[in-house]
Amino acid sequence: MERIVIGYDGSPASVTALSWVAARAAREDAAVDVVNVVSRSDKERAASLDVLGDAEVYLRERVSGIEVELHRLEGGIADELTEFADEADLLVVGVTPGRPIRAAVAGAVPLRLSTRARVPVALVPAGWVEGDEPATVGIADDDSSDAALAFATREARRTGMPLRLVHAWLMPTPAFYGSTALVETPETVMAAHRAVLDEALTWVLERSSTMSIQTELVRDSRSAALLRYSGRSSMLVIGTHHRGMVAGSLLGSVAQEILWHAECPVVVVPNEAGVERFEEFA
Repeated sequence: MERIVIGYDGSPASVTALSWVAARAAREDAAVDVVNVVSRSDKERAASLDVLGDAEVYLRERVSGIEVELHRLEGGIADELTEFADEADLLVVGVTPGRPIRAAVAGAVPLRLSTRARVPVALVPAGWVEGDEPATVGIADDDSSDAALAFATREARRTGMPLRLVHAWLMPTPAFYGSTALVETPETVMAAHRAVLDEALTWVLERSSTMSIQTELVRDSRSAALLRYSGRSSMLVIGTHHRGMVAGSLLGSVAQEILWHAECPVVVVPNEAGVERFEEFA
């Protein structure tokens, strides 16, 4: 049974996230912990009970026999949710697309969760309506997407939807040896990146030879390549090495670049979660 933790505050984005969780729980057995994090003010604590009660009613009306527990925590939202979900299988929160500045002022909770949590974090955009589009996973040049690929493969297998593997590439800056510039041809560079994508495809086929799989080799940045498919995906799955928000902003975190613009849920899978955790396909 999958254990899902959802951060819920009654906002439109969190209602959409709750609907996403209900649909997921309806497909397979899941225990859901609904968490509302408040300050120590009496007004917030009283309102929290109503918010949690509404969430429980919503889930029980949509999923017969679902196992639901309600939790009211006090403190910082990102800190409390991260710690509470440490032993869960999935942490879910809602996001409001197109508002990165407002989110930054509020503390960028979704980004903080994705850079701190040791479990996959699903970030569901407000207004999202689930369809039957492929699960899209970004394939990186290094091992940071290994667990993400395993997670996405399991998701596609469980839902019966296709799996889309996307790998982005750009021409490298020419290297200089003495006074001579060493320039690789586009054909050579593309072939090397095609090999990365083919390796990921082989990994999936070795575990599920009948799965419907699409591969896309895109000459663009990683974030732009993924965003072009976000309107045609059931989810975007990306990996992370947990560099943190500051390092991510300096080095170009894909999560930061796509989160506020993606048209579908974004699932950030920490590589430390391990491939083995997701290899038992349903």
